[in-house]
Amino acid sequence: MLTLRLIRREARIAWPVAAVLALLAVLLTAIPLSWPPRFDRLAAGSFADRVTAAQEPGALLSVDTVTTKAIWLGTSPPGALDRGLDRIGATLRGTVTPPLAATLGTPQVRVSTEPAGATGPGVTTAYSGAPGISLVHARPDASSGPVEYVQGRAPDQPPPSKDSSAKRAPIEVAASEAVMNKVGLTLGQQFELKSKGWSAPMVLVGVFRTDHGARPLWQRFPMLVEPWVVPGMTGAELYAQLLTSAGGIEQTTDEAPLHVSWDLPVTVDRTGPAATPAGLAELRSGLAGLRSTGLDRLCGEQVVKDCTLLDHMVAGVTVTDRLTPELEAFAAQRGRTEQLQGFALAGLLAIVVATAVAAARLGARRRAGAFALQLSRGARLSGIAGRLLAEAAVAVGAGMAVGWVIGWALTPPGAGPGSPVPVLVAGVLVWCAPAAVLLASAGQARPVRRTRRIVLEALVLLLAGAGLFALRTRGTFAGSGIDLQLSLTPVLLAVVTVLLLLRLLPPVLLRATHWARRSRGLVPLVALARAGAHSGAAALALLVLVLATGYGVFGGMVTRTVADSRAQTAEWRTGGAAAALVGPRDRLSGDLSKIPTVGHRVTVNGVTAEITAQEDGTRTPGAQLVGLDAAALGAAEPSSPVARALLAADGADAPVERTGEGGSIPVLTALADPDLAARFPDAVFEVSAPGVGRSLVRVVGALPEEALRDPVLGPVLGSGPRTGPLLLLGGRSGQQLPAQNRHASAVLFYPVAGGPPLDPAAVRAGAAAQLAPGGDTWGSVEFRDPATELDLLRGDGLVRSVGLAFQVTTGIGLLLALGAFALDLLLSATERARTSSYLRTLGTGSRAVFGLQVLQLLPVLLAAAAGGTALGLLLPGALGPALRLRALTGGPFEPATHIDWTITVGLGLAVAVLVSAAAALEAAISRRRGLGAVLRLGEAL
Repeated sequence: MLTLRLIRREARIAWPVAAVLALLAVLLTAIPLSWPPRFDRLAAGSFADRVTAAQEPGALLSVDTVTTKAIWLGTSPPGALDRGLDRIGATLRGTVTPPLAATLGTPQVRVSTEPAGATGPGVTTAYSGAPGISLVHARPDASSGPVEYVQGRAPDQPPPSKDSSAKRAPIEVAASEAVMNKVGLTLGQQFELKSKGWSAPMVLVGVFRTDHGARPLWQRFPMLVEPWVVPGMTGAELYAQLLTSAGGIEQTTDEAPLHVSWDLPVTVDRTGPAATPAGLAELRSGLAGLRSTGLDRLCGEQVVKDCTLLDHMVAGVTVTDRLTPELEAFAAQRGRTEQLQGFALAGLLAIVVATAVAAARLGARRRAGAFALQLSRGARLSGIAGRLLAEAAVAVGAGMAVGWVIGWALTPPGAGPGSPVPVLVAGVLVWCAPAAVLLASAGQARPVRRTRRIVLEALVLLLAGAGLFALRTRGTFAGSGIDLQLSLTPVLLAVVTVLLLLRLLPPVLLRATHWARRSRGLVPLVALARAGAHSGAAALALLVLVLATGYGVFGGMVTRTVADSRAQTAEWRTGGAAAALVGPRDRLSGDLSKIPTVGHRVTVNGVTAEITAQEDGTRTPGAQLVGLDAAALGAAEPSSPVARALLAADGADAPVERTGEGGSIPVLTALADPDLAARFPDAVFEVSAPGVGRSLVRVVGALPEEALRDPVLGPVLGSGPRTGPLLLLGGRSGQQLPAQNRHASAVLFYPVAGGPPLDPAAVRAGAAAQLAPGGDTWGSVEFRDPATELDLLRGDGLVRSVGLAFQVTTGIGLLLALGAFALDLLLSATERARTSSYLRTLGTGSRAVFGLQVLQLLPVLLAAAAGGTALGLLLPGALGPALRLRALTGGPFEPATHIDWTITVGLGLAVAVLVSAAAALEAAISRRRGLGAVLRLGEAL
């Protein structure tokens, strides 16, 4: 019968365990609820930064159309063009799904006409035929910046004419300085544009600059920057573009079609749900709908009313989508990040459950006498277990309530909490821990049979092996969210590690005990004997310490690997140089010799082509040809594997031979990648590519593997994995590699040997002419320096979230593991106190007692440190293809794992400090405890 005194006595005994369970419940609830929304904010910021950076070269989403003349529409009133552009742009935004529409800004509209011949006084006649001039109207927007005029002003709307028979006023236009000079125009000059069926007078009212401001406009219409000279039927022809107003476009639409573009700016809310899996799926669906946009969705049934611009009809639309590849790349990286976070969370939950079991064991030991008395009086074991469940429900329920409040408080404003499923699963395990320990301890009076232990160990080994085999066979996780298989397999491996340690500890300690018997002191013998006798009881302490240490070492390895790989990626993007210019080959020419502190300059040219083997006609598309000066690279970077390979290869610097009629086809020499060299040793390939003349390449050797990772190839090959063969040309062959403006080339800058470091700002200023917008369609020149590239990579929210997740889980897990170890120490505190009292009675000093405490705990400490470190170091190799980090590093290669020795040593020191502190505390307490305090009636010394 339960009396008030018994209830108070049991409550006084059980409250420490209840407090531990409540604390664990707080952690179990607060962390899973608050971390997912915080991660979503970091992911949203990362996605927003990527979208912003991807839009710099041009719009990610654009809709283009070419109108056709509609005679039945009649003449449109002034201002009809802007109204029509706004109407179709609004309709275009209205056709997309609401999640995608929330990321789209106001469409940026640009209209251009077909080229028309320019005639008039002073207009150049140096080319075959009149210069072809097309007019461009661009709606001003804040993102592209204003057009800056150095002379005159911007074109105005032409005044409305009430008399249709009156002579029309000239259309006001503006030109860049390069266009004005090459076409032969002057400010205020009048000329005429003529095309099939129409003509219109023009007047130049302004001259604008193109070195900065309105960069998207120059990229969209490069002939505004500089005219093009293209070969024609009868000779070279000149084409250029001029800016005008909407009214100027309206006066030229008699017969000629209009080219209209709506650029849709994309802005991702850094606090919104766009970067969540659901948000990404909605964006993906919306983009698929946008790509399928046709006249039926754009105009509906009112085609004549809603699909008209002036007296033209919109015949059809073409959607350019560069956002989807960015979205897919981000989704893959987010998925890998979530898997790593789930990996860390699973380890933390396992440590929490183990800590709960340790607390429950301590509670069962403290109340063992009361439970035995109740059982002797007829109580049922199931009834006592039910009462423990009721007691734990109060503590765990209160802890979960507090954790829920803390989780909500830590959740960013406007965001919802994480999934409650991990909370409920771990909460149920913690809640059932006291009852489970009681039921399990009921049969501990009987020794565990050897065969039963072997069967249990074999079962654990089988489960771990099966999980590991399935994980390696499956490869990379293709789903989204937490990868349960990847998260749980390391826990099974930790259990296997503990089982192995429990098998190794007794024989090791037995040998150590034999050694201690030959020593003079009594302390080593007693300590090692007690450690060996209680090694089996240390299974739980070993498990929590191995889990905490292993996950900490692995987390440090992941963060160190990602950090080092990011530095390697930054070096790859800059070619391993102090600064680099990357862009079309023709844009990289010019005088760069006056840049201060530059000691060496190396030019790396790239070509993408199809190569055909001369022997059997085998065609290989997507081959990468890279040409450079190996001697210059060797002088600038003596440790470069590419330079060493080219300089050491026989024939790589041989004179360029020529073949064909009149010696028009050069025969270049190159080193091939190992796969291509093995397939075609000493082969000769014919190179064919757009914009590249015919040439032959002879393979004279194979590139070593280390040369394939040389960062000098990075700016030319790009950040993605190489999919085609590689041919590396040096010396005279590298200098004669044909130019291909579709492919990026690079100029690498190195400081003077032994001189001051290179100043990136000085290089940027000296390369202002190359960095200015140019009149070509192959892209602009990009300036890169290692510090800026590394800052951009380190600032990525997804990468920072991985490091933060492992740091938080490692810190909390270590504290919980040490707490669980302390609880496990309390279970055997009475036996150790009795031994210490015996030794004190026999005259043993305080230092010897302290040494006894430390030496008794030292085997478990060393075993846990060794097992946890081995587990953390072996996990990357054990998990194999299921754990790939290249999606996080962004480089072309799978990064090699790097051990963070600071964290590894720090974890070992933390465990050592705790054990020493526990031993010192017990030694201090035992000073006040005599033999009479631990002896019981009937016991013998």
